[in-house]
Amino acid sequence: MDKLHFLLDGDGVLWRGSELVQGAAEFLEFLRAQGHTYCLVTNNSSYRREDAVGRIARRGLRFKLEEIYNTNYLACCYLNAHYPGASVLVIGSEMLAEGIKAQGLVPYAAEDLLPTTTIGALTIVPFLRESIASEPDIVLVGLDTGVDYKDIALACRLLQDGAEFIATNRDYTYPLEQGYLLPGNGALVDLLERVTGRRPLNLGKPETHLVELIERELGVAREQMVMVGDRIETDIEMAKRAGIRNVLVLTGITDEMPQCWPEGGQPTFVVRDLTELHERFGRFFGGG
Repeated sequence: MDKLHFLLDGDGVLWRGSELVQGAAEFLEFLRAQGHTYCLVTNNSSYRREDAVGRIARRGLRFKLEEIYNTNYLACCYLNAHYPGASVLVIGSEMLAEGIKAQGLVPYAAEDLLPTTTIGALTIVPFLRESIASEPDIVLVGLDTGVDYKDIALACRLLQDGAEFIATNRDYTYPLEQGYLLPGNGALVDLLERVTGRRPLNLGKPETHLVELIERELGVAREQMVMVGDRIETDIEMAKRAGIRNVLVLTGITDEMPQCWPEGGQPTFVVRDLTELHERFGRFFGGG
């Protein structure tokens, strides 16, 4: 059989929170043993891929640096290619700002641009009406667990003044252990869009920027790719837009078989988890 390249989502497919999903380690070992390749393809932008290697290893999985494609890395590549030397207000993790800086761009946080005397919602208003220290070219929004009112207010000011609006992803939820969900980056992006009327450029799934980056860097043809994900509206939709085979696993956001599929949204295959994908591998893809 032809060798395949698997695009594996992380949250909800390989792990939930700090817990590995059943069969994840065994499935990766099976792929390696059969000569297939894989990479992590995730909308998570909160860490650089240099840091992801250790984080994933602590969960008991083995990924090389060049096998990690998250929207932190994607955003850095995209901005460097399309906006070289630009200044960027980063609403996101410190690691997202570090990645932007490493590409030769100029990252700012809200506290870099607003006077240090600014405290709370009321005292920020006059500064937003008058002037700020600098007006970055781009507002980049990634998952930020420390976001506060001044970050949101400053982003709204800059977007209304014409800054480019770029989102690492639009996932509304973030899955944890025991089935719990927390707000994802899409919740904040939606808030900014509703306030300002500006629609962002979305880099993450379901857009195909990650697939295109993998094509360029790894030289993998789309005919070899198989996307494995837990979200119909992002993982499966991206695969369909890119014209690649896809597998929906029911261990994450989608945790049961839908009663009906969105128009054109039915996956190539649906499995309970990676253990079942392992068991049905030969039936799905031939050989192995």
